[in-house]
This record gives sequence, structure tokens and C-alpha cells, in this order.
Amino acid sequence: MKIGKKSILLFLSIISCCMLKQTLVMAEEYSECVQPQDKQELSVLEETDTSIVYDMGMVPAIELSVSTLVFENPTNSYSTLKTPAQIVRQGENYFIVDCYHNQILYSRTLETPVKNWKVMTNDVSLPHSIDSDGEAYLVTDTENNRVLVFEWRSGRFQNTQCLNDIGVRPHYIEYDEQTQSFFVWSSMTGEMYVMKREPHTGTVCIQEIRKVKELADFYVRSFTIAGDQILFPSGNNGYMLMVDKKTFEVQARFPVTEEIAGMAFVQPIGSYFYMTISSDLSYDQSKATMIRTKDLNSLQNGKYENIYDEFPTDGIPYYIDYINGLYYMTNHSSEKSIWRFAVENNEIGYVGSLY
Repeated sequence: MKIGKKSILLFLSIISCCMLKQTLVMAEEYSECVQPQDKQELSVLEETDTSIVYDMGMVPAIELSVSTLVFENPTNSYSTLKTPAQIVRQGENYFIVDCYHNQILYSRTLETPVKNWKVMTNDVSLPHSIDSDGEAYLVTDTENNRVLVFEWRSGRFQNTQCLNDIGVRPHYIEYDEQTQSFFVWSSMTGEMYVMKREPHTGTVCIQEIRKVKELADFYVRSFTIAGDQILFPSGNNGYMLMVDKKTFEVQARFPVTEEIAGMAFVQPIGSYFYMTISSDLSYDQSKATMIRTKDLNSLQNGKYENIYDEFPTDGIPYYIDYINGLYYMTNHSSEKSIWRFAVENNEIGYVGSLY
């Protein structure tokens, strides 16, 4: 059968329209996953000389599609860790934030070789922390300035929600049982994003942004919730801060010497404050160490106890977490990247490497 030129052109036109329509549909679906959250006019809830709290009106996370196919998360493709930032236990699983491998790992046991851990996600860029309320697992996707929400669906962890534009380089996240809120720290802007999960829908929402005015533009790596207060380690501002958890009003400042200014984490243990030092004030990581003191006011005079000799490593200590009666410290730029230790009557013991 002979096909005329007009018929061929009509046929090609129909094909082109169909392809364009499909492209637009795919683009629309893609944009739903990556579009930035709608910006609302910020409403000031409370302001002091040192802080400001914005009411965000419960800005919801972007809901992502979830697969109903049942299969497991993939197995780790690396035999070692690369600059792990954090190790925690949530529920029945242990999690390692394998920062420079751009992935989050999990396992039911700590004895499992790293190469046999499962990969929760590798769709992240230099992640730093993870925490959970028992249902939702929030991950700081640091270099993408976002927080990803994971849930156990169809036999594996799936990324079910996404919160974009979370400050600049969100580093640390902690779930606060007292307020049933996630606290997410933007390490470069002095802002804490307070998030709550709606009980009926499960959607994670931004409730408030609480800001320490004087920490804007300084690099502060983490925070520690201590009851009704939050303690911030020193960054390149050169001093530690204690603020009110609700208003973020500064309650105390603790100057530190230049040698210990680049703190990564502060952990109250027994009668002491334990501090991991990632670098000095000028970001020289050869000064990395671990110290402790009973009085934070003594730090400005260099009066503290250096305890890093307890650990046979010359690496750079980072975050500390408490798991099953022991403390676990991530460590990078060394052969052994995770260390554990016990503290009893303020004495350090049972020091050993995990990976």
C-alpha cells in the first residue's frame, strides 16, 4: 500500500506530540521531587537581643513516591569506611554515616563486617548525621542543604519525604524526646530548624526556625541538648555558647584558646565535659585532640585535661554517641575510624577500635 507524503507528515506530527507530552509529564513528576519548598513570609514569634524565633506555620516536607515492590536495600560495596561522621543505634539497627563515601549504612549487629552492612541510601552528598523518633529517620544531606526522611517500607528503608533549603550545610540532627521534635542545625547560619512529625499523616513539618544571631556566618559543627538548654561547641567564633532551648537566648559564653577552637562535639560524661577537637582556630587539623574539663570557664586559660593519649590513634576525632553502655567516637584520617570506650567513676577504660 502506498503511503502519501501528507500521511507520513501527519504520522510524524502525532509521534512528536506524544513524545512531547510524555516529556512534560516526566518533567512534572521530576519537579515534584526536587522543587524547593514554598517560601513563606517569616513571622517572628519571639525576639531577644541575642536570638530570634520564626514561626514557620508547619511547612510540610515534599512527599516522594514509594515502591510497593518487596526487596532489600543493597549491600555496601566498600570494605572500609571513609571519614565516618557518626555511629548510632536506633531501634534494632545500628547506623554509620559514612560521610566521604556519600552513604548511610545500617546493620543489626556491630560485629558485622563493614562490607556486609546494608546501604540505607547513597543519594546524599557528605552526610553528617542521622536520628529517629522510632518511625521516621531523618538524615542531614549536608552539601545539598536538605534533610531526607526515610521509613521502613516494603522490606527496606525508602526515602519518603524531602525538606529542601535547610540553611547552609546542615550538620547535626537530634530528636528531642521532651518536645517530640527534631532539631536540625545549619552549621553556617546559626539557625536551628525545629521539625515535628504529624501523628496522623506522618508528614515531617518545619515548625520553627530558632536563630542565635551571633553565630551567623560562623562554622559550628554540632550541638548538645542538655535539658532546657543547648550547648554549642566552639567554631571559628572562638567560644562555646549555652542557650535557652526554647528562645535560643544566649545564657553563657565560654571563651577558648586558639588551639582548641575548632571543636566538633561536646559530650557531658560523669563530672566532666568531653570535647573532640577537629582543628585549631586556623583549621589546622594536626592539632586535633580530645580533652575534658569539669568547668567550662577554665578553657579560656588552657586549663583542661588532654585525654587523647588514651586512644592509640593520631586521627581526627568527631562525634560521640552512647550505645549499649559504651561511648563510640568516630575518627578520620587514621587506620581505625571508630573507637569505643567506657567511663566509670570518671576513669576511662575498655578502649578499643571497632572498624
